[in-house]
Amino acid sequence: MQEVASHNAPSPSVVVPHFFAGGLSWLAIAGLVAAFPEALVQHYFNPKLLAIVHLFVSGFATMVIFGALYQLIPVILGVKLFSERLARASFLLLAAGAVLLAAAFWNFSPGALLCVAATLVLLAVLLFSFNIFKTASHAGGKSIERDFILTSVLWLVFTVVLGFVLALNLTQAFLPLSHLEWLKMHAHAGMVGWFLQLIIGVGSRLMPMFLVAQRLNRKKLDAAWYLINAGLFAGLIGVFLQNRWIVVLNVAMAAAGAACFLSFLIEAFRKRGKRQLDTGMKHSALSFGLLAVAATLLSVLLSKGRAPETFTLPLSVAYGSAWLGGFVTSLIMGQTYKTLPFIIWLKIYRKRVGKGKTPLPRDLYSGKMAVVQLWVYATGFFVLLAGVLLTHPVVVSVGGLLLLLSAVLYNLNLWRIIFHKPVA
Repeated sequence: MQEVASHNAPSPSVVVPHFFAGGLSWLAIAGLVAAFPEALVQHYFNPKLLAIVHLFVSGFATMVIFGALYQLIPVILGVKLFSERLARASFLLLAAGAVLLAAAFWNFSPGALLCVAATLVLLAVLLFSFNIFKTASHAGGKSIERDFILTSVLWLVFTVVLGFVLALNLTQAFLPLSHLEWLKMHAHAGMVGWFLQLIIGVGSRLMPMFLVAQRLNRKKLDAAWYLINAGLFAGLIGVFLQNRWIVVLNVAMAAAGAACFLSFLIEAFRKRGKRQLDTGMKHSALSFGLLAVAATLLSVLLSKGRAPETFTLPLSVAYGSAWLGGFVTSLIMGQTYKTLPFIIWLKIYRKRVGKGKTPLPRDLYSGKMAVVQLWVYATGFFVLLAGVLLTHPVVVSVGGLLLLLSAVLYNLNLWRIIFHKPVA
C-alpha cells in the first residue's frame, strides 16, 4: 500500500475534492433514478436519461478517475504530476460543466446552455490530458500500464470532442448519418476506449499489488491492448459505414481483449498471497462479474439486430446500465475503499509512524457499513436491471431506492474518511 502514496504524489488537496464531488454526484444520480424511473424504460435518447448518463460520466466516474489518476500516476510512471495548478483548474471546469450539462439535457436545451456546458467539459479534459502527457514525458522507460493509460486519455479526448460536435449538431444538424449513429460511436469510444482501457492500465498494477500476487503472465496485457484498440477503431468505422458484420467482428476482438485482462486478473487471484478479500476487493471482484453481464447483454443485442424495438430498446438500456451503473460504479466504489483511506492516513499520521500507536487505514471508515453498502448496492443493481428489461418503472424505482440507500452509506463512509480527525 505504500506505493499508493509515493513520495511523488500530489497534495491531498488536489485529489480529495474529486472523490468528494464524485460521491455527491453518485448520490444525486441514484436519487434521480429512484424519482424518475420512466427515464430507463423509454428510448435511450430521452432528455432525462441523457441528463443522468452525462452526470454519471462527467460528475461521478470521470471526476473520481481524474482524482485517482493524479494520485496513482506517480506510482505507475515514477514521476511527480506536472502541474497541480492545472489539476485544480480542471476540477473546477469539470464540476461546473457536469452540472450544466445535466441541466441542459434535463430541460433539453440544445442551445447556448448545452454549448457552454460542453465547452467547460472539453476544456477540463484538455487540461487534464495535457497534464498527464507532460507528466509522462518526464518518465523514463515504457510499460504496458503506461500505454493503456495514455491511449485511454487519447480516446477520452476523442470522446469529448465528438460530444462537443454532437452538441453543436443538436443546435443545427450538419453531420452525415443520423444523430443516433454518432451517439453510438460517442458512447463506445468513452466506455471502451476511455473507461475500460484506463481501468486495465491502473488495475493491472493495483490488483496484483493489493492481492500480493507475483510472477504473472504480462503478455496477456499486451494482447489485450492490441485487441481492444484494433477492435474499437475498426468497430467505429463499421458503425460509420453502417456495416453490421464489421461491427460484430470487431466487438468480438474487443471482447477477446477484455477476456485477456480478465484472465490476467484470475491468474493474480489464484496466485495471491493475501487470501482474505476485504470489502474493497469484493466490490472490485463484483465489478468484473458485472462486466461479464454487460458483455452477455451486448452479444444478445447484436445477435438480435433485426428484432423489433420493443425487444432491442430495453436490452440497449440494460447493456448501458450494466456497463456504467454496474462495472464502472462497483469498481470505483471498491477502489475508493482501497486508496482514499491510505491517502488521508498518510496525510495525518506520516510524521507519527514509529513514534507510537496509530490507527490502520481501514480504521478510517466503518467496515460494517461498507459490507452493508456492498450488499444493498448489488441487490439494488439487479432489481434495477430487471426493471429495465421488463420495462417496469415501479421495479426500476425500487432498484433506484436501494441504490440511493447504498449511495448514502457510501457517502457517509467517504465523509468519515475525508474528515477524519487525528487520534490522540
